[in-house]
Amino acid sequence: MSEKFVDLPSRLRGRLAQSRALVEATSRFGRDVRMAWRVGTQEIAHLHSAEIIDIRLPAVLQRQWRGDPRLMPRPRRSDWIECRVRSDDDVEFAAMLIELAAQSAVKPTTRSGRSRK
Repeated sequence: MSEKFVDLPSRLRGRLAQSRALVEATSRFGRDVRMAWRVGTQEIAHLHSAEIIDIRLPAVLQRQWRGDPRLMPRPRRSDWIECRVRSDDDVEFAAMLIELAAQSAVKPTTRSGRSRK
């Protein structure tokens, strides 16, 4: 395992620490203690391992990246999607998705993807 690979969760933490909307926390999901990020009381992302992060991104937004090999959607419709993080570019991609998830948590969307007023 390379030094760079091991450091990716730390890089993601550092990148997300720049966001005022996100709070780092412990995940409410699973038996193991996992790092997570919240907006208010809503968990929007959590680590499964050094290279897998679950992100709560509305299905309507997930469609924009359909077919992206870094993303593994659930077999059934879900707001949670797995993102594989294996490089610095993947860290930026995951951070961008988490920031979109944070915006969605603040602004609920309709099924068409438009913001509710």
